Amino acid sequence: MKRIFFLAVLFLGCQYQTPKPNAALALSYPVAQYNDFIPDKCAYRFMYNEVSTPVRLSSCGITLDYPLLKAKVYVTYFDLSKTSLDTLFMDFEKRVKIFGKGTQRINENNYEDKRKEVLGSCVTLIGDSPSNLHFFATDTKSHFISGSLLFSAAPNYDSLAPAIIYIRNDIQKILETLSWQ
Repeated sequence: MKRIFFLAVLFLGCQYQTPKPNAALALSYPVAQYNDFIPDKCAYRFMYNEVSTPVRLSSCGITLDYPLLKAKVYVTYFDLSKTSLDTLFMDFEKRVKIFGKGTQRINENNYEDKRKEVLGSCVTLIGDSPSNLHFFATDTKSHFISGSLLFSAAPNYDSLAPAIIYIRNDIQKILETLSWQ
């Protein structure tokens, strides 16, 4: 009798519903392969990821389209003989401030290559922002480029974080390989 009772408790008593952990989406992207981007009649060049496609927007402004990630990096060139460096820095700071509203943290990575005369910065906005990456590079005398990342998706940082990190590495490569013509 004790054995039957024990077996009944064992089979009937162990049917508790245990919650399952939430599944995490495992995203993987291709290993980055870089090509030279040398726009005609423009004063800069850099290397870009083959996953993206450069598309000319204006005489020296482009987008790097990432169809796999549903993202675009907008890159704009400014000739410092026609535009004030102070104005461009103020515009950059204003853009980061506008897009940074409601974010939890702002990470800034600075870059400098004295030999190639490239001084730059890449700002990552941690949080639900319409544009989580902004960058600039300049030689402080003649050239300035500025860029921003935009997704064709709702601004949900947790979901977009892997893509943001992937593209941030590409932007770092742009800053490292940028040279003025």
